Amino acid sequence: MLAAQRELAHALEMLAQAIGGFAHEGLGGNDRNGGGARAPVEPYSYQDFLKTHPPTFTPTTEPLDVKHWLRILEQKFLLLTVTKELKEFITTFCEYYIPVGLLNWKLTEFLNLKQGSMTMMDYVNKFNHLALYAGIHVDTDEKKRDHFYHGLSCILQKELYTRGYQTFGALMNATIAMEGLQCDSQVEWKRKWVITRSSSHPQAQKV
Repeated sequence: MLAAQRELAHALEMLAQAIGGFAHEGLGGNDRNGGGARAPVEPYSYQDFLKTHPPTFTPTTEPLDVKHWLRILEQKFLLLTVTKELKEFITTFCEYYIPVGLLNWKLTEFLNLKQGSMTMMDYVNKFNHLALYAGIHVDTDEKKRDHFYHGLSCILQKELYTRGYQTFGALMNATIAMEGLQCDSQVEWKRKWVITRSSSHPQAQKV
């Protein structure tokens, strides 16, 4: 809890520094009148920024969440027609909350991803999530399809090998359908087993 509060305080400090830059730039860097003779311009303040209803930052270990927050915040910055301080803020913020080591760790996790004991839907969801960090490893549909295939269980790979699915979407949908059929088959087998067992061991008649 304390660590999260310290991270939030650090984020707010960086934001305050950026907004301090707005005030400096607002004194002479931007013309709110859109051209012509420059009238005296009031500096941008923290209250100006709050009027844009910026999103609240929640410390997280998920880089995609940080990037999403930054994209929204960037739109708020642009409402104040400030670009110079925005770039400096994003660079500093990313260095602190999206370190290269974490991105590399996500990439390694993707490259080593195997279905293992995961259900197909769990595997699909984790694959699609980590693929967002994979860059050139999934920049074509063929690469994405092949990575997905090689992460499947050996049994599924064997069943799918000769079917020749040409796209990632087709392969993914096929694996989900196959698991559904397997589950239905197991349920039906258990149902028949219970019926057979019951008929083989009838209850003793009450006297």
